[in-house]
Amino acid sequence: MMHFRNKKKFLNDKRLFILCVCFIFVAAIIIMRLFVLQVIRGGEYKKIASGRHNIYTEIEPSRGEIFIKSYGSSALYPVAANKKMYLVYAEPSEIQNKTSAARLLAGYLDLDEKTLLKTLSKDDPYEPLARYVASDIADKIKAQKLLGIGLQEDEKRIYPEKGFGGQILGFLGYSGDNGDILSGKYGLEGYFNDELTGKIGYLKGEKDALGRLIPWGNQSVEKASDGTNLVLTIDRGVQAYICQKISEAVIKFGADSGTVAVTEPNTGKILGLCSYPDYDSNNYGKVKDHGVFNIPAIFNQYEPGSIFKPFTMAAGIEAGLVSPETTYEDTGTVYIKPYTIKNSDGKANGTQTMIQVLEKSLNTGAVYAVKLLGPSKFREYMEKFGFGSLTGVELDKEATGDVSSLKKRGEIWSATASFGQGISVTPIQILNAFNAIVNGGKLLKPYIIDKKIYSDGSEKITQPQTIREVISSR
Repeated sequence: MMHFRNKKKFLNDKRLFILCVCFIFVAAIIIMRLFVLQVIRGGEYKKIASGRHNIYTEIEPSRGEIFIKSYGSSALYPVAANKKMYLVYAEPSEIQNKTSAARLLAGYLDLDEKTLLKTLSKDDPYEPLARYVASDIADKIKAQKLLGIGLQEDEKRIYPEKGFGGQILGFLGYSGDNGDILSGKYGLEGYFNDELTGKIGYLKGEKDALGRLIPWGNQSVEKASDGTNLVLTIDRGVQAYICQKISEAVIKFGADSGTVAVTEPNTGKILGLCSYPDYDSNNYGKVKDHGVFNIPAIFNQYEPGSIFKPFTMAAGIEAGLVSPETTYEDTGTVYIKPYTIKNSDGKANGTQTMIQVLEKSLNTGAVYAVKLLGPSKFREYMEKFGFGSLTGVELDKEATGDVSSLKKRGEIWSATASFGQGISVTPIQILNAFNAIVNGGKLLKPYIIDKKIYSDGSEKITQPQTIREVISSR
C-alpha cells in the first residue's frame, strides 16, 4: 500500500514538473516576443503608431525671386520667378479601384497607364506621381474626388526674360545621393542659394481615425520663412543691347565666343554682363557642353596682351619715374639676354614719348617703363590693381588669374608682362583695373546686387566699396 502511494506521488510530481516546464517555456516565448516588439523593433512600431495618430508636415518656403530695373524707372522686372503649380501624389492603401484610378490619371497626367497602375499597387504610404502639374489639370483631378489621390502646391522656377543671359542667373537643379535635393547651380542661383531658399517650417499635431487634424490636440507650428528677393544692378536696356551685339559679332567674325561687361567706374556697379554662346535657364538640361554654365567674364583666364600697357604706364607715372612727356629712343628691339623683344609692327620709331607708346602700342616703350620700375615694384603695383586676386563679385565660380611669373627671377618676366604676355587675367579684373585708372585711382569691388528684400519686408541696399587706392588722382 505504501509502495502504491509513493508511485502515485511520483507521477503527480512528474506531471507538476512537466507543467512547470511548459509554463516556463511559454513564459520565455512571451518574454522573448515582448523583447523583440518593445526593444529590438520598438522604434519601428513606435513610428507606425505615431504615423497613425500624429501628423508631421514640412512647410516649404517660397524661393526668393530675382529682378532687374530699367534706367529711370522704379519698376521691377522678374528674371527668375516662381510659378504656382501642383504635385500629384497617391496613398496606394487608400485607393479603392486602382485600375479605374490609373486609367483616369493617365489621361490627365500624360503617363503610361500600366506604369501608373504598377505604382498605385505598391505597398507604400506615399507615392509621388507627377510634378509641375498646371492649375487647370489639377482642378480637373480634384473634381474627380478620387480617394487616395492628393494634390499639393508645388512651385516651378521659371526665367521669363528671354535672351537675358542664363550664365548670370544659373538654374535650379537636383543633387544629393538620391538626386532629390533641389538647389541653385551656377550664377546667382548657385552663389545665393541659401538666401534664396529660405527656411523650412513645420506642423506637428494629432489626427483622428479618419486622418483629420484634431483641433484641440497637441499642436506645434513653426512658420516657413520665404527666401530673400534680389534686385540686380543690371540695366534691362543695357543688357538687351549688349547681348544682341555680342551674339552678332561672334557670328559675323566666326569667333568661338565673346563676352561683354559694362560697369559704372565710380561705383563698381555692373550694368550689363553677357556672353555668347549662352544658354536658356529654363532648358539647362539641353546643354551639351557644361562649360557654358560658367560666366566667361569672371571665369575665363586669358593673356591680355597690349591692353595691359596702360597699367604699366600708370605704375611708372605714380612712382615718379616717367611722365607723359618722358622720351626714349625706340630702335624697334630690346635685348634681355638671351631674348630679343620687338614691336608688334617690327618698326623702329626713333624718339617717342610715353603718350606715343600708348598711341602706337609700342612693346619697347612698355619695357622701358618697367625697367625703370624694376620687377619687384612692378609686381607690387600689378597686385594692387587686383591682378592675381578675386575681385569678390557675388557670382559663382570666379577665377583669380595668374601673375605668379612676376615672382620669378630675371627681368624677362616683368618685361613681357609689361605688354601683357606671360600672365593671365579675367575680363572683370581688366575692367575693374581700368575703372581705377579713370575714377581717381580707387580700386572698387564690382557688385551686381543692388538690394536684398527680406521676407519681413526689410531691405538692405548695397553701398559701393573701395578696396584700396592704387594710384593718386593726378
